[in-house]
Amino acid sequence: MHPVLARFLTADAAKETLRKEKAGEPLTPEEQHFVAAADANPKQRAMLQGVSGRALSSDAQASLVLLAAHAAARALPEDPALTSATQKAREALKEEGASDEETDAFLASILLEEAFGYEQEVDSFDTDYVKESLGEVPALAALSKDSVDALFLAFIKASENDADRKAREHMARALFEVAWSEGPTSINPEHLETLLDNEVVQESDEVQDARVRATVSLLQTLGHQGLVGPLRLTRLRAQLGDDDA
Repeated sequence: MHPVLARFLTADAAKETLRKEKAGEPLTPEEQHFVAAADANPKQRAMLQGVSGRALSSDAQASLVLLAAHAAARALPEDPALTSATQKAREALKEEGASDEETDAFLASILLEEAFGYEQEVDSFDTDYVKESLGEVPALAALSKDSVDALFLAFIKASENDADRKAREHMARALFEVAWSEGPTSINPEHLETLLDNEVVQESDEVQDARVRATVSLLQTLGHQGLVGPLRLTRLRAQLGDDDA
């Protein structure tokens, strides 16, 4: 987990930072990032400031997590290992018409995935994984409906037989709908969980095996296109129970 995200996941730290900002007291760089995130998300700021005591409602907790993630996203360029990748990701999103708010949300989602998306130690920050995820952004941002359609057709064309073709067509269509219905974003564990729940677990063993194999092949294809990095591919394949991950 990114240290800025970790720091502001506590309501006390977040509210104290907003209090200091209101009082005109000096802020640390991390606190400045949090205030900037709060200013850019006034609804979440108001939700958090309206909380009394330490017990948070689900809405207040969601607002806290969002602001903490956005603060962490603003701090990314300060990490020498991530400066270049962050800049390239922001530029790619901007070139494709993303607003500043949409760009911030995209980068924040990467940090939330790194923190909570996998069964791993949250006290450490996986810089390599975040760097890889940022590196996926230019290819994702450049995707259009036509390029997704072309990718879909090429994937189907590579089928080994009719059964494989049916499984590939079904799973590719379903995954693209789950992950990219509102615009391309990184394929993440939540997408696969939804895919498995909706398209696999209720089927016969034979169909399950075929659809999981098709999904692994699809992820590998996306990897060849630069849309899924090697670390992400390994983790997603493991989630599917692929023994070769």
